[in-house]
This record gives sequence, structure tokens and C-alpha cells, in this order.
Amino acid sequence: MHKSVFRRAAFVALCSLLAVFPFVLDAQQLAVASIGGTVADPAGSTVGGAAVTLTNLAQGTVRTFTTQRDGNFFFSTLPAARYSLSVASVSGFAAFQQEIVLLVGEDRNLPIRLQPGSSHTQVTVRGDTQQGVDTTTSVVGGVINARQIETLPLNGRNYLELALLVPGNAPAPNFDPTKENTFLISSAGQVGRGGSVTIDGADNNDDVVGGSLVNIPEDAVQEFQIATNRFSAELGRSGSSVINVVTRQGTNNLHGGVSMYERDRVLQALPATYDPSVGSVPPFHRQQYAGEIGGPFHRDKAWWFVAMEDRQQLGADLTGVRDTTNKTINETFATAPLHDYLTTEKLDWQVTPRDRIGFRQSLELEDDLSQSELDRSLGTAAYRQTSGNHLQGLVADWVHIFTPSLINRASFADNNFANAIYPTSNAPQITFPDLDDGATYRVPQKTQQFRLQGDDTVTWARRNHTLSFGGELQWIDAYFYLGVFQQGNIQAVEDFPDFDRNGDGKVDDNDLLFAVALRSSTPDRPLVLPDNGSYHMAGFAQDDWKVVPNLTLNLGLRWEMDTNLNNLSWYANRNPIVDSFYQGTRHRDYGNWGPRIGWNYTFNPHLSVHGGYGVYYDRVVLEIMSLEKGLDGRALALNVTAGNAVTDQNGNPVYLNPDGTFRPGTPELLSSPFSGFPFTGAGATGIDIINNRLRNPMVQQFNLGVGKQIGNDLLVKVDGIHNLGTRFIIGRPVGSVYNPLTQGPDEVTDLESAVNTKYDALWVTVRDHISHYGEFDAAYTLAKSYNYANDDQIPFEYSPIDPNNLQLEYGPPPNDQRHRLVMSGVAYLPLRLRFAPIWTIASGVPMDILLPDGSERVPTIQRNAGGREFHTAQELNAFIARTNAAGGVYEASTSSYVILPQISSRANFNDSFNSLDFRLDRTFAFFDRLHVDLIGESFNIFNVTNILGVSNLNYSGFANTLSPDTNNPGYSSSFGRPVSTAGGVFGSGGPRAFQVAMKLSF
Repeated sequence: MHKSVFRRAAFVALCSLLAVFPFVLDAQQLAVASIGGTVADPAGSTVGGAAVTLTNLAQGTVRTFTTQRDGNFFFSTLPAARYSLSVASVSGFAAFQQEIVLLVGEDRNLPIRLQPGSSHTQVTVRGDTQQGVDTTTSVVGGVINARQIETLPLNGRNYLELALLVPGNAPAPNFDPTKENTFLISSAGQVGRGGSVTIDGADNNDDVVGGSLVNIPEDAVQEFQIATNRFSAELGRSGSSVINVVTRQGTNNLHGGVSMYERDRVLQALPATYDPSVGSVPPFHRQQYAGEIGGPFHRDKAWWFVAMEDRQQLGADLTGVRDTTNKTINETFATAPLHDYLTTEKLDWQVTPRDRIGFRQSLELEDDLSQSELDRSLGTAAYRQTSGNHLQGLVADWVHIFTPSLINRASFADNNFANAIYPTSNAPQITFPDLDDGATYRVPQKTQQFRLQGDDTVTWARRNHTLSFGGELQWIDAYFYLGVFQQGNIQAVEDFPDFDRNGDGKVDDNDLLFAVALRSSTPDRPLVLPDNGSYHMAGFAQDDWKVVPNLTLNLGLRWEMDTNLNNLSWYANRNPIVDSFYQGTRHRDYGNWGPRIGWNYTFNPHLSVHGGYGVYYDRVVLEIMSLEKGLDGRALALNVTAGNAVTDQNGNPVYLNPDGTFRPGTPELLSSPFSGFPFTGAGATGIDIINNRLRNPMVQQFNLGVGKQIGNDLLVKVDGIHNLGTRFIIGRPVGSVYNPLTQGPDEVTDLESAVNTKYDALWVTVRDHISHYGEFDAAYTLAKSYNYANDDQIPFEYSPIDPNNLQLEYGPPPNDQRHRLVMSGVAYLPLRLRFAPIWTIASGVPMDILLPDGSERVPTIQRNAGGREFHTAQELNAFIARTNAAGGVYEASTSSYVILPQISSRANFNDSFNSLDFRLDRTFAFFDRLHVDLIGESFNIFNVTNILGVSNLNYSGFANTLSPDTNNPGYSSSFGRPVSTAGGVFGSGGPRAFQVAMKLSF
């Protein structure tokens, strides 16, 4: 306790020193923009001594810069906002004035040509609100501006979904029980744990399992930038993308609004997988209430802003019901209530003309009842969980202007969350070949994370160089409470019993065959793992050097280190029985150097070519640390008992008579599942060790692209992308040891940085501003990605087919989409109507093809072979026929060869995606400032069937286990059957839905 208080006090003291000595450390300059350029006369000669003034039109703050002999000016560390840039009259030349909109993360280059005139003459250029061709950087990404956030339809009002408007991004499958209601983004082929989200420059990432943390009200978001590839050295802790969110500020005018969004079952279609014969109609209603208000404390000096949003939702989970009479699994719906409350408060203060201070605090309280993480394509109503996620984030920053060309930004932040998940059933998990039932063995669980962050940024404009340098320091700590296997897990080998095996005169689940039953040896005592902490440190230097007026080099170098990513602080406590598996010594990795080299060559202001190379490092989530601590051969042990389908060493049934009936004392699924004979030594859960050479995953990013502006308004950008990831984490079985605690062998799994990822893509962005009529945006991705697991980091889903040949795991990730097109925009219609659509079209994702017992994929084909190696049912049936003719395929769980069933000719591996969403609204003005918006929204207006899953174990949405029919073992009628629609039941791409809303603003 005292050590923890001391560490926090020391950290606060260090952050205070950063503010006094700004050159010591620096961090990611995330939430700001810059503008620079050259003042020249009509002949192109530079003009020195010109006074350039930049005025924030909403807040009235002013900055000035006097050009030197080279005519250059530069304003950095600016809030994203609308500005007026003016050049005072210079002898013989008229004054100049232009309105500029700066977007978050934008580095705008603005060449200015003065015109002849007197001191009383002023030349005013039409305000430029559109982002033109990037002529200064090689970064690949985009900015989601305030207009898009305000007008585009969002199914659930989660602003992060707008990241899908940028090429290279797609929804990520769910990879953890704590993320059931969190929107996750997959960038550049990764599965979703990687990437980084920052809010106002503060790290907003879950270091425990990955993904983002606190959400903020949509009305609090001004805009956000997503740097999907080849970002500068100022950004780090991600091998794929960085999202920089900027929240709104108060202005000199009081402004605000309140709104209400309403959906219910009357406005909602039914999913395509709905079976009317079941008779269950999913309940649904959603009300979202939002409000925001801001204004000045003191005009031109201090401003405040507050936003809140409350979502009250009664949803539904698609669940399965086993019909034991007809031996079918029917689909129905279970009630899934959710309550999500968000609030954000912000204060900005221009203390002096040289000093500006800002504060922002965000809170989220989210509680829900939802489906647990699935091992199969479908779960029952009992296989669900209650979850509470309470999250908080705070950031304070200080910008100090030493000189107009030398500016420092220091910040301090903290965020923390507490998550608690409980099962809705006390029954053990029963894993049927096609269904999950009972309480998942993964819960109950609780997780807490606390982060303190201090950083500082120095930006120095000197001649043709824009220099920034510095570093950051974070302290992250996590606490795990894991009630795993407390209810137990039973592995069934069939979906339905086929006859009365126990002779009680009826056929029920007590007649069903199961292979094994597992339960914690201490079911009343959870696994508790405190003090899972690490310090993250980083330093960088970046130089954007304009070598000649039309060539800019982006040169950067970043260094990163996590002090405890390999569990170094715990290493002395390792279990001595596995000492021989550790090779070398464990130490910190000081070698994470990331050079970044880019260039931008401008042929003219409307055409540029850019490219570059960079090295980037992903964070290693703290769950890796918990695996070595919790699965060390001592902390957790299981009681493993034989099921009634077990065989002896000669392959003879132990509990079955020759006619298939049970012998006396046979364990039965419902009445005595854990009564089978214990497997000596099988209570071991396995021992996970972190390889002493474990390192941060590294990604080398290459890009080459061109940006072209056609006419005044059409902007086209094309980028070729190649990403090569190395040192990604996989769990590889390396042997076994005798564990005296469980009195038997314990398999040892090495968590090692041993596998690669690859991503190749063509990204195309089109933006067309049609004067007086609207705007059109399109983002197209043509991509192919490969990796070695259905996850970015956590290795405990499926073991490698051959631990000594990891190349057999190489295949597409579960969310690999070859084609993805997103079109959006806004159209101004007669009668002052405004129409804003988002149309998404994408190709199908691949599917893993699992053995009849669902334990692993068919070992003789690649991972996620459905839809990639096999495109039709006929192709898979031909493979199955060849395999069966050769004697079948080896099934490790039964230590025998099994004959695979043929599948239906109508079986599918995946489905394409097609969904058109739109918003139609009209604004009514009252008095001078009062406006009322009437809004109607539709999602998937054409009600296109989009079959898609949720879990990273099977994201296709189709049943993927080759489970034979009870009455016809040579045939599987369930394989390839559609199970779930996109977005669950009511999410994006799901069944058609309508929403109405009203917003009052002033």
C-alpha cells in the first residue's frame, strides 16, 4: 500500500518537473494542428518582415509571427478550429486575409502571394473549408470532420464507427468477454487488440486485453484523425493505426442543444435467421437522450463545455434452443437490457497571450446483460452474462509559447476502469458440437486498470525545418479476479442423444455422450492476481524538412520501452519445475528503435506523390503477464474426470456396453457429470511460460501513393500499402513436466515472439465537394492479409497443429475482407431537406472448418480455409471424400482417426455485406438562434441479409463444425447453416430499422 502511494507521488512529481523542464521529455502531439507557409510578392520573391496574424474565430485568441528574410511563417500546437489568417500591409503591397479550417492532426501548407496596393487595400480570399492535397507529409489516413459526425447516421451513436469511412479499417470481431458492447476497429489486417485511441492527447486504451476504454458523447466530439499507416515518430504504441480524438470547446457565444432518439420493435425488422415456428419475437426499444452546452467564463479568455448522453436499451441476443424431440437447434431471442451513461466536461483558459491551459474529464457507466464469448457459433439463453464497465478519463494540458517559432505542450492524464462479469446460470458449461450451454467457464471475473501518464512536446520552427522532440512516461497497473472453471466445463461429443442409454424409459440428456468434464479443484476460491503493472517510456525526434519548395522529407526516430512486458518483476517466483524450459536470461528490452522516413514531392499545389518506410511497435497486453502468473502449475488446478464416451488405451469403451447402453456407475450429463474416474495428473491446466526473448511485436510499414485534386473540389488519393509484422506472439507447446501438485504430467506452453503477419493493400479515397449541392466521400480497400492465429496476441484458443512446424498455422485472419467499399456524403434537397447516406459493400470473411467434436480445425487444411482454400461445398466434399478414402483424419481429443461427414450442397462458408443507411432531416429556425431539427434515420433500408458472426473464433456467421447428424453419421446438415446476422441482432448491417429523433439547439 505504501509502495503504491509512493509510486504515484513520485510520478506526479516527475510530471511537475516536465512542465518546468520542457526539453527533458516529449510525447505524442496528438490533438493539435499546424499551419505554415511562405509570404511572397507577385514575382515569387520572399517577403521578410511581414506580420502574420492568426485569429481563432470562435474564441478570439490571437497569435502573431513576423517573417524573416526567407518569408516563412509557422504556427504549431493549434486547436482544430476555424481561423482567420491575415498579413498586414507591407510597403507597396496590400493586406491579405483568408479564413482557414484546420483539422485535427493537419499540417497545412499555405503559400501566400501579396498583391500590389496601398495600406488601405485588402485582398480577401474565399474561405477554404476543404482539406486539399497533402503537400507536406507521407502519413496515410484521414480526418472525420464535424459535419460528418453531426450528419451521418450511426446505429447506436458511437462516433468511432466513422473510422470505417477511411480505407484499411473494418469492424473487428469480439476477442474478450469484457468487450461485448465495445466497438472494436481492425486496421491494416490486424484482429483488433492492437491499434491506439487517444482523446485530447491522452492514451485511452485497455492495456489489459486491448481495445479502447471510455466512450464519450457524440455531441462532445469535434472531429478525429485516424492515421492508418506510416505516421510520424510523434505517434507510437501501435503497429497498425492511431485514432486522435478532439473534444469540443466552449466559445465566446453561449451555445447548446438537447436531443432525443427513439427506436422500438414497431420500427424494426426481424433478422434473417429468425424462425417463426419458434414463436419468440425479439423485444426491442432504445431511447437515447443527449445534451451539450458551452460558453465563455470570460470572453476571449476562458471557456467551458459540458456534454452528456444516456442510452436505455432493451435488446435481444440471438440464442439457440435444443429441441430434443426433433433433434434440431432452433433459434430464438433472449432479452438483453443495457444502460450506458456518458458525460464529458471541459475547461479552457487563455491565461496569458503565451500560456493556455485545458482540462477535460470523461465518465462512462455501462451495465448490460449479453451473450458470453462463444466457443461455438451459437449459445443458449443460459450462456450469458451480466457485465458492468465503469470507466473514467482525465487530461490536463498546458501550452506555452516561448517564441512564435518555439512552443511547448505539457500534459498529465489518468484513466482507469473497473469491469465485473457474472454468469446468469449456476450450471456448468456444456460445449455441444454446435452450441454452448450453461455458464461459460470464463466467468465470474473482475478486472481493474489504473494509468497515470505524463508527456511533453516541443515544436521548433527554424528556417525550412519543423522540429519536434521529446518522450512520454506511463505507469499502468492491473488487478485480476478470475473465477474460471468454478462451475465447470463438459465437452459433449453429440448434440442430441440417440436412444435410451441408461434404461430409465425415456430419452433425455442423461443419455447423451460426453468426453470429459473439467472443474476447478477449488471451486469456492477464485484466482486473484494483483500487481500486474508496467512502466512505459518513449522518446522521439521528428524533422519535417522542406528541402526545396516542392520536396518535404519527414525524418523521425522513436524509442519505446515497457519495463515489465515480460513479467520481469515476477520472474524470481517462477515454478522451479519448468526452469529447464527457460532459455537465456530475462531482462528489459532497450532495443525498440523505430526509424521513420517519408517524403512528399509536389508537382503543383494539386498533385503530389508521397511514400516512405517506418518501424512501429505494438503494446503487449497485460493479460500475457496474467497467463504466466495464473497458469504456473500452482495457482490453478482442475479436477478432470472421464465422460461416458471415454475409451481405454486399447480404444475400448469404458462405460458403454457393446449395445451402447451405460454400465452401472456411468457418469450422466445432468445428474452426475463429474462422477467419472479422475484422469491422474490431468487436473493440470497447463503451464504457460513467457519466453525470455519475448519482445514487442514489430511492424515494418511501406507506402507509396499519389494525391490529386481535380478542379476546385474533387480530391483523389491512392496508396499502395505493404506491412510486414514480426515478433507477434503465439503459444507453442514445448513439452511436459511432472507436476507434484496434480500428481501427473503438465503440458508447458511457451509464449513466444515467433510468428509474422503480412498485409498488402490498395487504398483509394475520393472526396468531392459539390458547391451548393453537398459532398460525396468514398473509401475503397483491396487487401490481403495473413497471420498465424485468430488473435493478435492471446494464444490460448487453439494450439498449433504441429508445434514444431508453425508454418502450418499460416493463413488469413478470421476478419479478412478482400474488398470493402464505403460511400457517404450529404445532399441538400429542395424544401431545405438534408439527406446523408452511408453505403457499405464488402466481400465475405473466411471460416475455420472444425473437426466433428469442435476441438480444433481439420489439421490437414489451412486455418480459415472456408471461403479461401474451399470456395464451394462441392470442393470441400471432394476433399472430405479423399480424406475418408485414406482412412480419415486424426482427432487429438479422442486419439483416433475419424471419418468426416459430407456437407449439404447448399452449405455456405461466408456472405457478402451490403447495407445502406441514411439520415433525412430538416431544420426549422425560430427567432435568431433557436433551431429545431426533425430527424429520420434508416439502417439497412433494403433489408439485405448479411450473415456475419461476432467471435474471432468464427466470424463468418455460419455453423463451422463438421458435426454428423444423429441419424445419418455420414452427413452434416448443420455445417454451413446461417447462424447469426451482422451486428448481432440489431447492430449495423442487421435487419432493417428506423429511428426518429428531434434536436433543439441554440
